[in-house]
Amino acid sequence: MIETQNPIKLWRSGASCDAQRQPYCSQDILSDDDAFHTKTSGCPLHLVTDAAVAPDTLKGGVILLGNFDGFHRGHQALLDVATEQAGLKPIGVMSVEPHPRQLFAPEAGAFRLSTPASKMETFSRFGMSFLYSPRFDHSFASQQPEQFVDDILVCGLGISHLVVGRDFRFGARRRGDVNLLRCMGQNRGFSVTAVDEIEWGDVRCSSTLVRNLLLAGNIEDANEMLGYNWGFEVDLPSEAIRQSGEWTTRWPEALLIPERGRYEVALRRIGETIPLLSGRITIDSPGRVMLSLDSPLHVASAAQPSLFIDFLARSRK
Repeated sequence: MIETQNPIKLWRSGASCDAQRQPYCSQDILSDDDAFHTKTSGCPLHLVTDAAVAPDTLKGGVILLGNFDGFHRGHQALLDVATEQAGLKPIGVMSVEPHPRQLFAPEAGAFRLSTPASKMETFSRFGMSFLYSPRFDHSFASQQPEQFVDDILVCGLGISHLVVGRDFRFGARRRGDVNLLRCMGQNRGFSVTAVDEIEWGDVRCSSTLVRNLLLAGNIEDANEMLGYNWGFEVDLPSEAIRQSGEWTTRWPEALLIPERGRYEVALRRIGETIPLLSGRITIDSPGRVMLSLDSPLHVASAAQPSLFIDFLARSRK
């Protein structure tokens, strides 16, 4: 198994890239105790970790409930419904940290499709107003479903409508379900829409399928199921994209590592459309992860922020 803490080694060659990328919203995260505000170009996103201090401007909205590890086309179908329901109301999404599997099965190894940072960028790009991301620990997991609805959804977030998958379960012992949400909603002033599973190319959309595609090295089909390029953030010194040489960084903890092989990638700043660099990631059998970068297209400043690596395809070379 490839260890999640293996360094990524980097070196440079001379070619440049001209990959076409889909638009993103640029972000600048500001902290304020238990709530954070992510400033974006036309796509403001609030990150709320405590429902009790959610801004009044976010209340009365529509919220999607689920894990949303890898916001694939099935999840996006929930967002389509939420958009129809919301009108001018804010649209939010709940996605806890860490992933529940990390709490209940810490021995599971690297399995995640997204990091907290990549989730935020994805939700911002899809135009959501806020992300409710509480800390998922044994105390949170032991809440009774009724307590979760009353304390968090009603009193905290003040929701007007919920959108969930039809098999959504929540609360201690997973006792809460769609029927309970609808029953409580009738007395507490919110409504519920349950969305059926979505198929893409005659296959059911699921995070499990995306994981299996990545583990098999099938980047193209994984990206097709997601509807965008899979990737994650990486911290590099500014010299790593300005000078030739070898550089190291870390693969994000708990993030899935695709099958060994060589992959075409692009590096970009958060929120930018055009990649700074193209390159190739090589994952070999002993578990080393190496990134070979081409020449940069453009470097605007000496201080280089975190970059995102987008996986484009498995290399045919």
